[in-house]
Amino acid sequence: KQRRSKTGVDKVRKWRWAGLALAALLLLSGTIALVVRFSGPVFNGPAVTTLVVQGNLQHVPPAAVRAAVLPLVAGKGFFRIDMHAAKSAVESLPWVASVRVRRSWPHTLYISLTEEVPVARWNSDGLMDAQGKVFLHGDVSQYAALPLLSGPEDNAPDVLAQYNSFATLINARGLTITQLTVDARGAASVDLSDGIEVRLGREAAQQRLERFGAVALPALGPQLSSVAYVDMRYTNGFAVGWKTATGSSPVKHQEVRPNV
Repeated sequence: KQRRSKTGVDKVRKWRWAGLALAALLLLSGTIALVVRFSGPVFNGPAVTTLVVQGNLQHVPPAAVRAAVLPLVAGKGFFRIDMHAAKSAVESLPWVASVRVRRSWPHTLYISLTEEVPVARWNSDGLMDAQGKVFLHGDVSQYAALPLLSGPEDNAPDVLAQYNSFATLINARGLTITQLTVDARGAASVDLSDGIEVRLGREAAQQRLERFGAVALPALGPQLSSVAYVDMRYTNGFAVGWKTATGSSPVKHQEVRPNV
């Protein structure tokens, strides 16, 4: 009987302690809720009043950065600013390559950005960076010194990769590529700095360009200034289109089969 009585007392004590713990937890939760409700400004932090734009900026106006970010920080406390939204808003601006957003207590937001560096023109009105991203559409006439790459709109990175491979080959011959065109079927042609168009087609374009440098250039020799285009889509040779006397357009198509 004593054991049963003791066991009953223990159970009562356990339930009593559990009830006290639950009551304490409810009291603590209620206290926290009241603090959050009536002390919101303390938890949100002071208002952000200073926006600092940093970076070596030539094409991105700081005013445009501020205009993109201010609606996201106006009236927001220091801890309530959506940093991801602010970063995305600045990244959407033309010429912006990368963005870093950070807070500095008690009321300053820093926006550090890096601008895009164009490496090529794209189709008729685009500029492309080194990753093949077309980051701008508009008047690109001031960038005429950059190579012009043309191709399907959704294929820009692949066209740039092909250009880089071609450029490595042709630069070793003392020439540069001023234009690469890839049509909807994937057929490629390049225009060189000496005015010659090299037609490569769709299959084995890189090997054909190598053969152009190793075979066609030496074979044509001093006649290169009269050449309008060289068609490398032949298995055992190439075809040449010759310029007119005025140098305006080819008037003669001649197939050449070097003895190599």
